[in-house]
Amino acid sequence: MLTRSSRNYFIFYLFLIIGGIIYAFSNPYGENSFLPKCIIHSTTGLYCAGCGLQRALHSFFIGDFVLAFKMNPLVVLALVFLCIDFLLLLLRMERYRPLPVIINSHVALLSIAVILLMFMVLRNVDSEYLQFLKPSA
Repeated sequence: MLTRSSRNYFIFYLFLIIGGIIYAFSNPYGENSFLPKCIIHSTTGLYCAGCGLQRALHSFFIGDFVLAFKMNPLVVLALVFLCIDFLLLLLRMERYRPLPVIINSHVALLSIAVILLMFMVLRNVDSEYLQFLKPSA
């Protein structure tokens, strides 16, 4: 019997899998793509923390992990993290699952916010050493 919390996580992962299927069959590279462009990059020319997200999701869900990492490394790390959490949920190893611990920790959530902010700032620094953080065309 599943607990209410586990059932909610299964629903979350069901939506994630459905979203993955949609991104696998949609082409964000096409000119007539129904997926929206990044408003921040379009108006300011700066890369936000989510720039390259759609292309990274598409590449990840079709199995091109290297291209996905080039588009947005944090998205790939987050998806790998979610895959591990989902596997532990399926194996009923609740005590080892990292996602509930992070969601219930203010320190962890604040740390993630700081990492996202630093990632966004470093993406926009004009340095040859930080070029790998920019989404590749």
